[in-house]
Amino acid sequence: MVIWSVPENFNPSPMETYQDNQGLEYSASSSRSIEQFGKLISSFMGYKPDIGARLKALLKEDPNMPMGLCMKGYLAKMMGLKGLHQRALAIVETLNGNTFNNLGHRESLHIKALEAWCAGNLEKTADIWEEILLHYPHDCIALRLAYFNHFYSGDGRRMRDSLMRVFPFWDPAHPHYGYVLGLYSFALEECREFALAERYGREAVAINPEDAWSVHAVAHVMESQERHQEGIDWIVGLEPHWSKVNNFRFHLYWHQCLFHLERGEYESALDIHDRLLVSDLDSDFYLDLCNAASLLWRLELHGIDIGERWQVLLEAAKRRIEDRDLVFASLHYLMVLAAAGDHQSVNSMMDGFRQWVDSGDTQGQVMHQVGMTLANALIDIRQGRPDRAFQSLTGIRYMVDLIGGSIAQRDLFNMMCLDAAGQACQHLAMRALGAERTTFRPHSRWAWLRYAQALQHAQDQVRAKEAFDHASRLYSDFHN
Repeated sequence: MVIWSVPENFNPSPMETYQDNQGLEYSASSSRSIEQFGKLISSFMGYKPDIGARLKALLKEDPNMPMGLCMKGYLAKMMGLKGLHQRALAIVETLNGNTFNNLGHRESLHIKALEAWCAGNLEKTADIWEEILLHYPHDCIALRLAYFNHFYSGDGRRMRDSLMRVFPFWDPAHPHYGYVLGLYSFALEECREFALAERYGREAVAINPEDAWSVHAVAHVMESQERHQEGIDWIVGLEPHWSKVNNFRFHLYWHQCLFHLERGEYESALDIHDRLLVSDLDSDFYLDLCNAASLLWRLELHGIDIGERWQVLLEAAKRRIEDRDLVFASLHYLMVLAAAGDHQSVNSMMDGFRQWVDSGDTQGQVMHQVGMTLANALIDIRQGRPDRAFQSLTGIRYMVDLIGGSIAQRDLFNMMCLDAAGQACQHLAMRALGAERTTFRPHSRWAWLRYAQALQHAQDQVRAKEAFDHASRLYSDFHN
């Protein structure tokens, strides 16, 4: 995604107030700008690869359009890059330093939201977006960005409730209705309301099979319910449609890899990693690195030799050392640095984390509460100190939600904790965690094998044999 800087000769010209097809008002130089902005929002909602091109075309014709500039700032912030954060700050200064005639209530609130986001006050930012939705429930920008913020706060309930508050005002005839269904579907899944989540997700995909987020929402349901082969069939069957979107498509391939992992189809997961997950690292889309790093770590937990693949990710991770937008993403960058053995970069990143803690912004508070502990645990695991890693991970395991991301993404830290217990010879703790995990994920061969090992170390040979036998049956079931 390309973000353009604010023109040096920026000078707001007289504007008129126009309405789009949904009655939302915009300050713009012509009605054509409203039409172009509508197409931009459609691309934004659908993860289309032409978002940047549409924004550039809009601002070329109407460089002073307040919502066009605000959208540029929003997209810059969503990339999570330090350099683009600086550009977003410049846009805020430009918007606040100029007087726009006819600036509307909704537009003013969006500018305040961008300013709060740039200041790192995510609670205030989300509150402003939610205020916009109180007055303008069809504002797709506020809807998607509030949702994004709630997601990276690890708050599924707020995601769900934010959608619930506006859902009754959305008519199925609205061109973006399917996207809203998909957002609602995933939020329901994160609240473990699986039946309703799948219903809305499938309905959204029926409306628009190119809606990658909705395909992804149903895949999450299937992952949570351990419907592994069904999940593969769902993703692969719809691939000709959702693969047209931007780099978010690689996250769908990541989900396919999770299903292959549980089925013991490691070569399939490695093939997808090599062909697809790392195919566009130069784009600097943060989720690409997160996908690849978490998959490689999972593969190693499954006992798979991943060769030199950490080195493939190293340069991309080093470019993100100074980013301070999302603790979730930064922890994944650290995974790469630590696993690749780049101690100098690890130390640089940890220095940055400590400064982040002192910043006082929302994500800095998350780094203080849980991020630093997770970071130290990752380093301890890679540097052969599983006892310290286990103590760290058990101490904050019920706080990990604070870093955001999905339940499926954060589950990696549960797997790390279980593995660290075994490596640290904490066999009773490993047995307890294994019992917990096999109850929660009864079709996970990996969980049953770890549980069996713990039982064996605890001299419970009868239950150990039962657990090993169960793991063997699962593997046979997968491949018969």
